[in-house]
Amino acid sequence: MNPNSPCRPALRISGDTLALDPQIRNHIAAEAERLQQRYPTTPVALRIGISEEFDPAQGHRVRCELAADLPGRRQLMVREAQKEALAAVSGVFAGARKQLRRLACRTLGPSSPTSGEMQPVGT
Repeated sequence: MNPNSPCRPALRISGDTLALDPQIRNHIAAEAERLQQRYPTTPVALRIGISEEFDPAQGHRVRCELAADLPGRRQLMVREAQKEALAAVSGVFAGARKQLRRLACRTLGPSSPTSGEMQPVGT
């Protein structure tokens, strides 16, 4: 294995029969690869749960939950519910990228300011 190549994310997919659908599993794996390529120095272990639900107000929807274990004992949780399964998966990964971007601003910057200036941490 090439040491310069990005590591593959550890991925666990669970849920009801939607988790067995090959098209949905391939979409989840592709989104996980894109997420890992965006942050190659941060190894990410992902747990994806996907299931159908019935909400009296919204009707039938697909709920997707993403839980990520990050370095430094940090965790990330994103939930999304949409009418279509692929839209729910795409939405949950978009939310994860947004939260990882926020965490990267806080934690991946220099550990101590070299010039003594205050630095933004973003929220």
